Amino acid sequence: MKKLATLLALVIVTAGFSQIGIGTTTPDASATLDVTSTNKGFLPPRMTTSQRDDINFPAEGLIIYNTDRNCLQWYNGSGWYDACDDGMIGIPEGPAICENKVISTTPCSTLSGATLNDDATTVDGTEYDWTGAPSSGMDFNSSTRALVEINGQCWMRYNMVNTPPNYNPSPTYSNTDEGWNDYYLNGPYANEGKLYQWSATMNGSNGERSQGLCPTGWHIPSDCEWMYLESKLGMDNIDLVEESTWTNSTRLSGDLETKLWEGGSNASGFSALLAGFRQNGNFDGRGSGTGFWTSTEVNSDEAYRRYLIGGTPRLARTAVNKGVSISVRCLRD
Repeated sequence: MKKLATLLALVIVTAGFSQIGIGTTTPDASATLDVTSTNKGFLPPRMTTSQRDDINFPAEGLIIYNTDRNCLQWYNGSGWYDACDDGMIGIPEGPAICENKVISTTPCSTLSGATLNDDATTVDGTEYDWTGAPSSGMDFNSSTRALVEINGQCWMRYNMVNTPPNYNPSPTYSNTDEGWNDYYLNGPYANEGKLYQWSATMNGSNGERSQGLCPTGWHIPSDCEWMYLESKLGMDNIDLVEESTWTNSTRLSGDLETKLWEGGSNASGFSALLAGFRQNGNFDGRGSGTGFWTSTEVNSDEAYRRYLIGGTPRLARTAVNKGVSISVRCLRD
């Protein structure tokens, strides 16, 4: 231990004044530190995605080994990049409003009862069966591919049908958030789940990343957790910045809308269905669009949602009245 401390001290003291060679007495002229070996490698710090994202103000050129992706990664000054998947893949950090926000990146593989059952066509996501799935909570007929892991985030792959306690009043013809939740007119429709006003979604809470109507160990995803998903699926930084500064924005980069939509490429495996919405007491949009609540309030009357539009596919981030009723997906803590 003393020898290691001495060596580190020597490197720190002398690095600014000369070259350092480990395993060689003639370090390359272009290198401040030259490690030479024929039977050992260089071992960078090993950490999860969550631990990596906890690094405050990473230096340009910082290198780590990501144990979630089993991949070497480095920071280029604006985002993390890695060398997996036969290429160099940019991982944007996302907008400044998400700095120091908690982003859940707990994989599905560590969940009790989850077993790999990947669909090879969903190249950006990995599906899992889940024998512990709450059959009364998600709209599905079996545990087959009940979960999808997308860049370390574990999402429920079906919309929610759970009715939270104390939230199921008779529908009214206004946008007043009374906690209404029920099926689209003349439903239920297969796998589309219920439509929820925001207070029912949150089960009376207004805290970001609250459990809401989700089962224990899961929560209503935040606005920034959606941004994380979007950035990892290829949304460019320009759209992410616009997303963080505009109240309402529609983004087209990265083919996000088709990657999330079962009627598109569904490359993520998210398998969104165009389940429509209920607004001012009226049902609309089924077959043309679908919304998903976030747990992030805009103000006392509005919260953020994502709205996926079919036909000419696009993905919108909108601040919407909490009395609008839309779909809900849960994200693992």
